[in-house]
Amino acid sequence: MIDLNGLKSIIQLSYFNDSMLEKLLKITDIIEYKAGDYIFKEGDDAKILYAVIDGKIGLEVEKNSSTRILIDTIIQGMMLGFSTLVNTEEKSYTTSARVLTDTKLFAWSADDLETLFSQDYEMGFLFMKRIAKIVKKRLQIRNVQFLDIYK
Repeated sequence: MIDLNGLKSIIQLSYFNDSMLEKLLKITDIIEYKAGDYIFKEGDDAKILYAVIDGKIGLEVEKNSSTRILIDTIIQGMMLGFSTLVNTEEKSYTTSARVLTDTKLFAWSADDLETLFSQDYEMGFLFMKRIAKIVKKRLQIRNVQFLDIYK
């Protein structure tokens, strides 16, 4: 069962008040994956945003057809799939998400989130502000990794 405390365990959501979390709770699903599964692959349509309840996920990029590079590891309390909320003509995931250990996730439809955030601008602003910080950090990590690869 999903409750407010479960949502509060997600770093991104810890900044929301209970009223905001109750709205989010109504559109929250739980999905489970087994180790080795792919949640999504680079280039897939971005339709779902995820948060890790339990488990570990590797974010990968494809160097070539036979080589994938692990660029980040997502653990309990972290989110992935931010491409779902980037308003472009073609929303697609920029990395692949491979399940490293059996994993349980919260999941939100992009359409449901966009509807919710258009009804509660403060909530949408807080959410996107936090996403911007996380995306910046992940880009910095990726830049350092690519510099190491191409030295």
